[in-house]
Amino acid sequence: MAENITLDPEYADLIIEVNKLKDTVAEKIAQRDMLAFHVVPDIENTYMTKIGVLENEEFAASIKLLRINRKIELYKERKKFNLEINETEIEEQLDLEFSDIEEEYNELQEDAYYEMEDDVTEEMTSEFLKLINIIYKNLIKKLSPLINFHNTRLDNQLYELLEKAYRELDLTMMSKLQIICEQRKNDSSLAIGDMKTLKKAKKTYESLITENEEIILNIKCSDSYEKKRILEDENLLQSKKDEIKQEITKLNTDYKKAEKELKKLMEN
Repeated sequence: MAENITLDPEYADLIIEVNKLKDTVAEKIAQRDMLAFHVVPDIENTYMTKIGVLENEEFAASIKLLRINRKIELYKERKKFNLEINETEIEEQLDLEFSDIEEEYNELQEDAYYEMEDDVTEEMTSEFLKLINIIYKNLIKKLSPLINFHNTRLDNQLYELLEKAYRELDLTMMSKLQIICEQRKNDSSLAIGDMKTLKKAKKTYESLITENEEIILNIKCSDSYEKKRILEDENLLQSKKDEIKQEITKLNTDYKKAEKELKKLMEN
């Protein structure tokens, strides 16, 4: 008859503590990735749809004003030194000087177009995101090389597939990975080791928790979350729109003044 083996209480408590820490690490990684891969992009998409188009218009108006003011400067320089004024040469110089800025504006326009295209696609429900996050957290515990110290090469390859599937919200692939993990690893808890191994694991997990909490905090203190705050407050949202519209009006007014100044230079 097999003898009952009684674990040292300190050793048994440490096993429980380490496995709880492992659960927390997986939870923090899942929270971090949800914010980075889905929440923040969703904020940026919504912001682009509601405010970004106006910001692009403001940027275009500022480029237009900068360009005409620079053109005035070039005219004045040539007049000051009695140089021949060649309109084509001036425009070519302006094209060269403003190529980077105008390229940036074109990229913003393309981003706005694609964001608006994405916005018309079917939105993911909160229930779907909740489900996929639960699956992701459980699979992190089984596959992440950060918290599984004896991962095989196949485990790491499966984890790469998991990250890709999560970024793309591919529930089908994640379900397949879940089945594979259930067949290969029925228990994601830490294998029993000596006290030294457990203490090392505890220290590693505590460090990972702190590290990921800092990443989560940084994300929540980022510009994206300031945009989120604006989007969630109708008064702030309207105030932001009005502020941008006022700036566009001012830029367009300044441009018209610059146009008149340039016209006088060209006539004299």
